[in-house]
Amino acid sequence: MERCQTSAFIGLRAIHCVYDLAFKPDGSELLVAADNKVIIYDGIDGTLLQVLKGHKDLVYAVAWSHDGGTFASGSADRSVILWTEQHEGTLKYSHSDAIQCLAFSPVAPLLLSCAMGDFGVFRNIFVEYFFIKEYQNDDYVAKIERPGGEAVWAIRFCAPRPQDDASRRSSSEILVVTDWNRRVGFYDLEGNPVKRDDMVLSYDPTCVEFIPSGQFLLIGGSGRQVTLHTRLGTEIGTVAQMDTWVWCIRVRPVSNPNTVVVGCVDGTIACYNLMFSTIHGLHKERYAFRTNYLFFRDNMTDVVVQHLIHHTMTRIRCNDLVKKVAIYGHKLAIQLPDRLHIYRQIKGDGENEQLEYTLSEQINKAFDCSLLVVCSNHLILCDERRLQCYDHKGLKQREWRLDSAIRYIKVIGGPPGRETILIGLREGQVTVLLPNLFKVCKLFVDNPFPVHVLKLNGPIKCIDMSVTRKYIAVVDDSGLCAVFDANTKEVLFEGFVVGFSGNKVYCLHIYAMQAIEVPFSNQLYQYIEKKEYQKAYELACLGVTSEDWEILAKEAIEDLECGIAKKAFARVKDYRSLQLVHEIKEMIAANEPEYILRGHILCYDGKFHEAAALYRENGDDNRAMQLFTDLHMFDEAQEVMASASGETQRMLMRKRADWAQNSNQPKIAAEMLISSGDLDKAVQLITENDWMDLAINVMRKLERSDVDSLRKLAGYFIRKSEFNLAAKIYGNINDIKAMAQMHVAAGHWTDAFAIADRYPKFVEDVYLPYARHLAERDQFLEAQKAYHKAGRDQEALRVLEQLTANAVDENRFADAGYYHWLLSMQYLERSKDNPSLVPKFQESAKLAEVYYAYDAIFLYCNQPFTRHSPETLLNMARYLAAQKPVPNISQVLINYTMARIGRELGAYKLARDTLDRLGSLRVPPRLQRDVELMTVNVRAKPFSDAEDLLPVCHRCGLNNPLTCGMKCVHCKTGFEHSFATFEILPLIEFTIDGSISTEEATSLIESEPPLNDSNFNPFQNISVLIKIDVALQKKSGEVCLSRDDLNRLEKGQVIILHLPEPLKTRFLFNQMPSISVSKCPSCNKVFHSDDFEMAVLQEGHCPFCRSVQERPDNPYALDDP
Repeated sequence: MERCQTSAFIGLRAIHCVYDLAFKPDGSELLVAADNKVIIYDGIDGTLLQVLKGHKDLVYAVAWSHDGGTFASGSADRSVILWTEQHEGTLKYSHSDAIQCLAFSPVAPLLLSCAMGDFGVFRNIFVEYFFIKEYQNDDYVAKIERPGGEAVWAIRFCAPRPQDDASRRSSSEILVVTDWNRRVGFYDLEGNPVKRDDMVLSYDPTCVEFIPSGQFLLIGGSGRQVTLHTRLGTEIGTVAQMDTWVWCIRVRPVSNPNTVVVGCVDGTIACYNLMFSTIHGLHKERYAFRTNYLFFRDNMTDVVVQHLIHHTMTRIRCNDLVKKVAIYGHKLAIQLPDRLHIYRQIKGDGENEQLEYTLSEQINKAFDCSLLVVCSNHLILCDERRLQCYDHKGLKQREWRLDSAIRYIKVIGGPPGRETILIGLREGQVTVLLPNLFKVCKLFVDNPFPVHVLKLNGPIKCIDMSVTRKYIAVVDDSGLCAVFDANTKEVLFEGFVVGFSGNKVYCLHIYAMQAIEVPFSNQLYQYIEKKEYQKAYELACLGVTSEDWEILAKEAIEDLECGIAKKAFARVKDYRSLQLVHEIKEMIAANEPEYILRGHILCYDGKFHEAAALYRENGDDNRAMQLFTDLHMFDEAQEVMASASGETQRMLMRKRADWAQNSNQPKIAAEMLISSGDLDKAVQLITENDWMDLAINVMRKLERSDVDSLRKLAGYFIRKSEFNLAAKIYGNINDIKAMAQMHVAAGHWTDAFAIADRYPKFVEDVYLPYARHLAERDQFLEAQKAYHKAGRDQEALRVLEQLTANAVDENRFADAGYYHWLLSMQYLERSKDNPSLVPKFQESAKLAEVYYAYDAIFLYCNQPFTRHSPETLLNMARYLAAQKPVPNISQVLINYTMARIGRELGAYKLARDTLDRLGSLRVPPRLQRDVELMTVNVRAKPFSDAEDLLPVCHRCGLNNPLTCGMKCVHCKTGFEHSFATFEILPLIEFTIDGSISTEEATSLIESEPPLNDSNFNPFQNISVLIKIDVALQKKSGEVCLSRDDLNRLEKGQVIILHLPEPLKTRFLFNQMPSISVSKCPSCNKVFHSDDFEMAVLQEGHCPFCRSVQERPDNPYALDDP
């Protein structure tokens, strides 16, 4: 054990056993259970306060409540008495057996009392209590069975260890169990062993107790002693040696140092104060010490090593009691009870590097010594007057015996394996010892004898030697410090010890080591005042503050002492000033004048006005002006350059502008640039910082030749949506293309179209983006026209083809017909230069007619209602049935429409024929039932068609079957259909003589005919001829009219279809003038006039080509946007 202070606190010997002890929670009172009494003592000085006599038999247990307001006592008389804080009994209750132990709950007003056969819980003091006679096995939290089945005599819980930092290992609550098998077990709260093996004792334990911090464990018993252990059982030492068995141990709750009270079976009560000595070692900036629970909340089994300069530390866990610690350089020696460990430092010399030690040697031997020091290769053990030297393997190398007891020993350095050890004796001698076996010099080779250095009159407390080993400092027991010359033994000076070495004072307060620096500032300043910089530097090396180093460095550089200044600046790591020293050296080497050197130093120190004044005193105004302009001190520079030229003034203004920009004052910089005439830089700055007022101002100052700056301003105005200002700039520089692009980008299409109309070369720049704009908004038809307007016919054609394909795929057949008609017009227009496109025109035109007619059929078959009459639907279906198959055109729907409507209108033959054709086609399931029903029903109808439904040829005047197709089956004359109802119109096509031009023919037709030929019909006689030809089954020829015939025609009976080149104009003659016929000037389709007018009124355009009748004949003319 380290040190225990014993106090004969209470004496109650040879009367009765002390069965139990209990401290009041504040430590002010101690309860003692002895005889049949409860004895109360003062918990501080042991004064007897009172003896309570309430029991009739031996008192076995006493306990205080955790609030200190109540205590209880339990006796062999089977009763429990509750006492107040004023020592007055308040309540008494009984058990069926003698009371063995008592315990109060720390969190509730509950008292647990245990007897031999039962235990009871007293709840809500002075309210109620009950007993638990039997213990149910399924009620416990955990069950611990001790090996051997021996009686468990003492148990104790240990609270969790308080943690000082996050790096500590977690420690949970522990239960300590002792039995009379002389074993101690450690368990967690779940009943699991904390240690693999129990701790084995040499005696029977009767009591265990934890110190309140939870770091140490006290055990007493038949061994007649109290031993101190760590939290998990590692033995530290003996606290007390008693004459009889130790029966109970208690630790005073509030005490520092810890106070331990021991009660024995012979009635003895003893009190001990635990005092833990400091185990530590110091060598230069490294300090090692044994941990102690008072500061580190830890037991004494760890060693902490600190680096006092770098403020780093590391912990070495030894898992055993640390008895001695010694440190020297990178070596660390730790003495344990039965062995000695030697560690070597492997990391931690760097400023930001963590300390780290590794075990290098282990000596398995128990050493008995009072002092321990370690060297590079040796260990020195001190025992009174004897010194022993061992190597790191544990082999004894040398032994010295001195004249008196050794008071102090220190390693003061030397080569590895040949270190010098300084020793202070009780009789006042100072000895130098060389513990090596090797030859260092001739004076100490194989010298086994110590060298006596000094002899004093009193015991020596501490000694040390200077780095040069010229001086020895000795401190005696009275605190007097004397410094001797090592050679002459002369006392140089003496006085009371201040306690510092060099410029550091190491203060040890109980267990905490602190290093305090003591500077030599006053002496340093004296050297500086005398300009003795070398001596000032040597003094500073002993230890001064960083501020003193800076003062020395600055004073040295001001006096151009570059060497001292460089070393001083290096000490404080002032790299900027080291650069200054380097520059000053280069300037000295270049033979620069002294005033330039001093001015440079002043500038580094921030004294710019002083430097400028120094330059001007020496007539160097340009250098002063350059200094101020570099520092952006333009007002001062203006004063220096008051008489400068205008160009110099502008140069200064530019620099000022650059400074303002760099110092985050861009608006001032822009104004300066405008004033200096640097308008291009001003424009760049203005546009970057969004200053509209300055932008307008600089726009007025810019010339037309500053095209780049004007373009930047125009771009800025566009970003700010100031299009008028931007247009004005583009107009001034005559950049029409940029203006058009601006309007296009802004979506100002009216302005853009105006530019395109005024400047045709920019048509593509306007209409091409407009076409893409329309396409992005799904206005593909308008986009197609815009592409065409822009001259991108190929893109226009591609868009139109895509529109057509999409309409067909989406079953929008009316749109498909319309797009095919537009596509045919595109092919027709392009065929002027490429006649090979005429077939494509004809194909697209035919597809337009087919899809136009099929749209009504498709809607009729897929929707419940239709706007077309049955006759119109039948005509459309007949028209489609006569065409060649077209993609996406269902022949089933066409035949289904003819069959259904034909049956309804009385065309039974047509219905039967179409139903027969449907039998060879794949009919959709939704129409299958209707087809089957119609097939059955039509069998009951006559095999003929209603006569009013049969088409009549207006050339030959004969009826045709409903399946006749596109020509008369008799005269082979083609039918002209109305594209509103698809009825056959009374129109017959004729041709003109080849010698007559279209214009002449038109003029002849529009002229008034002769009065005697007002009803001229060129086909009247031809009809008779045709009937004869038909009878003879001969082919009829075309009717070609001469000039006289054309002149005799009524212009109201002739319809002229003007087709674009390379197509020829068609001439149609109305056989029945009473039937009015109209044509669409855009698509040249013919209609009944009433139907056409109704369609235009309903839809606002031609039903086929969707062209408005008031619009121009050119279908490609773009509407005004």
